[in-house]
Amino acid sequence: MRKILALVLVGLGGFLIVAGIVARAWAPGQIERTPLDTDNTTYLSGTAQVPNADLELEETPVRAFSTNQADANVSDDEIIAFSTSLCLVRDEDGIDGCVDGDDPRLISAETDVFAADRHTGMSVNDPEYLPADAVHEEGLQNKWPFGAQKKTYPVWDGMVGGAVDAEYVGTQDVDGLETYVYKAVASADDVDVVADITGTYTSSTEYYIEPRTGAIINQVIHQERVADGVGKVLDLDLAFTDDQVQTNVDDARDNLSLLTLIETTVPVVGLAVGIPMLLIGFALLVLGRKRSARDTDERVAELAGV
Repeated sequence: MRKILALVLVGLGGFLIVAGIVARAWAPGQIERTPLDTDNTTYLSGTAQVPNADLELEETPVRAFSTNQADANVSDDEIIAFSTSLCLVRDEDGIDGCVDGDDPRLISAETDVFAADRHTGMSVNDPEYLPADAVHEEGLQNKWPFGAQKKTYPVWDGMVGGAVDAEYVGTQDVDGLETYVYKAVASADDVDVVADITGTYTSSTEYYIEPRTGAIINQVIHQERVADGVGKVLDLDLAFTDDQVQTNVDDARDNLSLLTLIETTVPVVGLAVGIPMLLIGFALLVLGRKRSARDTDERVAELAGV
């Protein structure tokens, strides 16, 4: 019975030690990657001043719908390809999604494709993952890297046509979740501010990032567009809806729990419990062998005495 117990302790202890080592050394590189089944819609709301029929700015409540869909057929272990869209509409008549181009509630709609490193979130320009006519893009787009730092990161701005600096400006509690706040300020002249009309573009965007997962918890945007010879055609203030922020917080907490379990709890428990269990098992085996040897010697002595 003692031998069986010893073998069980050795086997279980060895398993826990291996599990702890694997969780510490191998698991982070496997789980800290953007999922290939990513397919989500982010909801934003705010206000915008847009020209009315008399070309006078008119303030209106707006909603925006941002989609991110991974293309698993093109993606692999290291790189993920995305199809994205962003639709900005007047918040009228209970609208809950993008509308057709001839709908007067539509303000703007755009689509994009890009590829990114699954670990760092940085854009990757490789024809293996993108169509031939894809725009050369750079910087972060739909997430920050795992283990985000308190430093400046490049983020893609399609209007500028390049990456702009998102500077770390502090931390902020969002529904009990600590986030790092980054701010990106961008501007560009002689760009298409509306269809085939050039002008000036300026924007300021604040990103609220859960640092361990790199998830964007909230995004606050102020953007202005001024058309040459016409004047201001857009003055926009936009942010994630309260429901969207709460969803992001809940998802981040779930992901943090999973990361903590695999990267911290399993290694600690595996090593802290497995090593003593293994040693106890070996000790019982050694003691069992010594006792068996002693019993054998005594038996031999008894037989010799007879």
